[in-house]
Amino acid sequence: MIKSACAVAIGLAVLASPDLARAGIPECNDVRLEDVTSGGCELRGSAQCSASCDRLGIYKKACATKLHTVCREDCTLSADPTCTDECTESCTSECDRGVNITCQHNCFGECSGSCDTKCAGAADAAQCRASCEATCDGECDVRCRPLVDGACYTHCIECCGGSCTAQANMDCQTTCQDEEFETCEHELEIDCSGSCDVEGALFCNGQYILSGPELAACVQALIERGTLSAEAGGTVSLGGSGLSGPGGGVAKSGCGLGATPGFGAGATASFALLGLARRRRR
Repeated sequence: MIKSACAVAIGLAVLASPDLARAGIPECNDVRLEDVTSGGCELRGSAQCSASCDRLGIYKKACATKLHTVCREDCTLSADPTCTDECTESCTSECDRGVNITCQHNCFGECSGSCDTKCAGAADAAQCRASCEATCDGECDVRCRPLVDGACYTHCIECCGGSCTAQANMDCQTTCQDEEFETCEHELEIDCSGSCDVEGALFCNGQYILSGPELAACVQALIERGTLSAEAGGTVSLGGSGLSGPGGGVAKSGCGLGATPGFGAGATASFALLGLARRRRR
């Protein structure tokens, strides 16, 4: 059992990556992390985690992403043909000039560009922005994820379809999400607090991202994508026997579990993931 006096605080440095910058991460409940600053993600546990969880307003990104999926059942308007035609014409001209169009990149940029204007007079601008970007991201993912080796024109058409569909449903999404946002934040606060002494919780730029059984898979996915790397100097608090590290080394259990001499930053991440997996199995 993780001791309450020992905090989990692994710094995770964000590396530049097109995949992370332009798509929600499936293993992280499709939350988008493109705006995280370097060193802005932490895996927190125990007292540090509990103090972080006890603040409404840190759940906006996670709630907006979750509620977009819920509201999508009712927000089913088709894209405005005028929007689609204008977008496709501009996008196609870029393909003709030899520009390599990437659906996810263009789709989110095209769609989220309207969020500043839409949310300028909102009562809660941060919540409005979160809902707007989550809607853009969700619709773009639906249209763009199936594309792997598609031609430039295919990327262009799907990009415009996702962006224009998101904009057509933006008012519906914002209204729908507003009705459930407070409930969602309270539910995530409970989930977050309940995970602090077990799996811990992932925070980026001070915002709650994920906790619970999916946490280990999320962190592992980010590291495997090359979008996050663990920095030495973090600590992981674990009870019980020691954990085997890379190359057969053993990290001592207890309050101060960091990178064992001879192990780099990757070892720290491995120990964290091993610890999370062990807690889940127990």
